Amino acid sequence: MEQLAEAFSKLQPSDIAKINADAERKMLRDRSLQSQNLQVLPPLPMTEDESRLLSEMNPSNPEFMSMMAQGLKNPYPARTTLPCANVQPKKYAVCDKPGKMACSACRLVSYCSKECQKSHWHLHKQDCLNPMRSEHWQPCWVREGRPPAFVTDGPEGQSLEDKRLSAGLILWGNSPAMDVINFAVNEKDLKKNFSLAFIASGDLRHVLRSVNNLPTNYLGNLNILVNDYNLPIVCRNIILLLILANVPDEMEAADIALHFWYSVFMPMSYRIRLAMIIEKFFSDFANSGESPVSLGQHCSLSTYIPIMAQAKDYFAHFFTSSFSVGDIQDEYSRVRTAPSRCDFRDRMYSGLKPSHRVAFQEYRRFGILLPFGAMNAHMNIPNTSLFTLKGEWWQPDFADPLEGWDMDCVIEDGKRHGATPEDIYGCLYFSLLDQLCSFARRLRTTKIAFTMLCMDARDIPATIRSNDLSALGIPSSIRYDRIAVSNILDANYVGIEGVLTRWGPFLVDTKSAAIVGYLMNWTFRQRDGRATGANPHSVTDLTQRALEKSGITPETTKKRTSTFKGPRDFEVLVFRAMSVIDALYENWRPFSMYLKTENLEGILQKTKLKMRERHRIVPQV
Repeated sequence: MEQLAEAFSKLQPSDIAKINADAERKMLRDRSLQSQNLQVLPPLPMTEDESRLLSEMNPSNPEFMSMMAQGLKNPYPARTTLPCANVQPKKYAVCDKPGKMACSACRLVSYCSKECQKSHWHLHKQDCLNPMRSEHWQPCWVREGRPPAFVTDGPEGQSLEDKRLSAGLILWGNSPAMDVINFAVNEKDLKKNFSLAFIASGDLRHVLRSVNNLPTNYLGNLNILVNDYNLPIVCRNIILLLILANVPDEMEAADIALHFWYSVFMPMSYRIRLAMIIEKFFSDFANSGESPVSLGQHCSLSTYIPIMAQAKDYFAHFFTSSFSVGDIQDEYSRVRTAPSRCDFRDRMYSGLKPSHRVAFQEYRRFGILLPFGAMNAHMNIPNTSLFTLKGEWWQPDFADPLEGWDMDCVIEDGKRHGATPEDIYGCLYFSLLDQLCSFARRLRTTKIAFTMLCMDARDIPATIRSNDLSALGIPSSIRYDRIAVSNILDANYVGIEGVLTRWGPFLVDTKSAAIVGYLMNWTFRQRDGRATGANPHSVTDLTQRALEKSGITPETTKKRTSTFKGPRDFEVLVFRAMSVIDALYENWRPFSMYLKTENLEGILQKTKLKMRERHRIVPQV
């Protein structure tokens, strides 16, 4: 006992914090394995042993592969309407009727009847009565009576752990999906063939939106180049295409693709399907690294990956069984619930509506993209494509699927399927299911030649000119109708001059052709790019407007102070108001000054390009 006491006496505060965090993660994991939120149930009677199925796969035997495909049925397939939330995982009891009556309190779940609602209340009440939904909920720094870390700690004051948690590979993107063609405003020719280049693609959301927004009676052909410098992103994009092209049922293909893209766990049948698809891909690919692969009757996929051996490691990793549910849940919880990031999480929560706080919390606890009340006990196999080869979470701790899509569209799509705006991830689920189904249908009806590259975007133009990509369908003579460059226009990446001088010559000579991108980090290089850098008079005016927009006026403040428990309650209101101040700031003049500093006019003269006065692809702001 004395030795134990001595050991405890030597623990530093940082050691105790780590021990507490580890204990909390394990508690959450154990709860997740016992609660209605994430149940690791025994295999269903019809389920075969996964390792045996994987070892017996033989892509060269069509009969065997067909038999495998026939037997791999998800016991809870995708639905086109919001399901009744009366799910009793421990009893294998699921109501299969549509959920049409939303819980009047939280509106996160819906039921088919009062009977189902009453039957499910003993499970639902812990979500419905979640303290996060309380109008008296407060961020942790208010509860603890201290200043928030994001105010007291600058970048130089961040710990190494904080820096690691806030950095990482971006697998989902951080800007809404964009239709780079905008057919109705530009070409308007149903027979027009398009060549599109996404030279720093990230994921496939811009490709999906651009293809899906073409008219249903479009008759032209598409030639689409998709490049990213990061090999895991390229490998994931290849698999997404293969899923959508090779799984016969469009709805099932969309559901598998959706969970591969965004969910931390998936059904075992989906994991086995992934293994089959990857095995078939390499069988067709013949290990050459460049051979076109058929994506059905109309589409093809060519790839160029210089480090194919490493790519094979990633592909194998995508259906590996070396990480358990517990391993992955622990790692996901470590990142999403790190104690040092509490203030940053609660700053986000403080700007959300009560039920949205619970919805966000749910996704950050378990990482499964489904309607809030949907059955998820069968989602019990790790999606290792979201984790490194060592089993570490790839992305920053704030990565969120919602950042890649337009929220107005997401909510409207969700409503059509019965989801409420409060169930924001349910809305996203149905919106993505629609998008992925539409894309799968396009792959079966439109002639599309995809080329996937894993290169530095700066090197591709010279490689094209040397005709080294002609075997992939990219001859030196190719010209593109649209070149989407993401944010590599930023000076800390390729920069405006680097992008326009290299890629400008590859634009086709038409009035609709365009290089489309955005400058994400320009405000860090232009002092008055953000509201806080504007002149004092402007800051005062903007602050007043932000407070008014948030409903903070002398009259309302006087009324609210009677319910305040301390001075930091008012701080929360101010933080919430100040979060919108940049949206109110008109920064076109500082942006124009930034472009002048970057010598945009000289670059345009040199490249014989023009900057449009009115946008024809993305909305004019």
